[in-house]
Amino acid sequence: MKYRTLPHTSISVSEIGFGVWTLSTEWWGKVDPPQAVALLQRAFEKGINFFDTADTYGHGHSEALIGKFLKGRRARAIVATKAGWDFYHGSSRKNFALDYLRFACDESLKRLQIDTIDLYQLHNPTLEQIEAGELFGLLDELKAAGKIRFSGVSVHTPREALAVIRSGRSDAVQLIFNLLDQRPVEEVFPEAEAHSIGIIAREPFACGLLTGKYTAESRFHKMDHRNRWIRERMARDLEKFERFRTEFSPSGITSPRAALEFILNQKAVSVVIPGAKTKPQVLENLRASEGPALRPEELLRLRETYLSEPAFQTGFYKE
Repeated sequence: MKYRTLPHTSISVSEIGFGVWTLSTEWWGKVDPPQAVALLQRAFEKGINFFDTADTYGHGHSEALIGKFLKGRRARAIVATKAGWDFYHGSSRKNFALDYLRFACDESLKRLQIDTIDLYQLHNPTLEQIEAGELFGLLDELKAAGKIRFSGVSVHTPREALAVIRSGRSDAVQLIFNLLDQRPVEEVFPEAEAHSIGIIAREPFACGLLTGKYTAESRFHKMDHRNRWIRERMARDLEKFERFRTEFSPSGITSPRAALEFILNQKAVSVVIPGAKTKPQVLENLRASEGPALRPEELLRLRETYLSEPAFQTGFYKE
């Protein structure tokens, strides 16, 4: 496993992290808690030290799993969680009220069974909330109280990411970045490097579409969030993936490894956080840190394909 520094912090993170969302809700299919803890342990044994979650994942279940896993390992593990979705008071809804976030932080600390959260992130605030700046003051308050070490913001769009970076008040930005959505490369990543802000790349497999496991005929369990996808859009995204696969498949590299290597080729990225539900998936994710298996010319073609073909300029989150 290779490690990278998360700029603005003293944290050394495994370049392959673990996105714990997949283990803690039925949105990806059910995983029994003992199996989930065993997967976290396996990942840790193989060198992964960065574990990303959110309080809303499984309504606290994800953080509780990490709390169990952390026993005896706390000093060597980096814990990142998020807040901003209120599931305590009726149906889940966004809530960035300052008193609520103070409460949510305390609840996360209890479930994680730790004294300090390494990286505490706002969970998809609006652009207006980011630009207002009040939330950053709350994060500073939590730092001063010793409840969190560093802070970040999870965003959906490049515009939101740029607002966070330019505020100068965040230690990290978590954003969507994968073969299908390469928008951050053009403006966000240069800004992040200029401001020494760490990038956490999420959804590296585009919710599984870039793993090579699915076709346009694939169907998902009724509790799986992908069951609500628009079928036509899924088919278009799979067609895009097949176009990318023609560029790397001759080398014999697997689709997950190619997807992760492409992301890690970006200097601005500190850590990528794929999910996993089985030990073979954990091990396959780790192979991307052994590389590079993709040749420089293949990496370049993956980027050039995205830039040159109009089909890749549509289908983004909040276009």
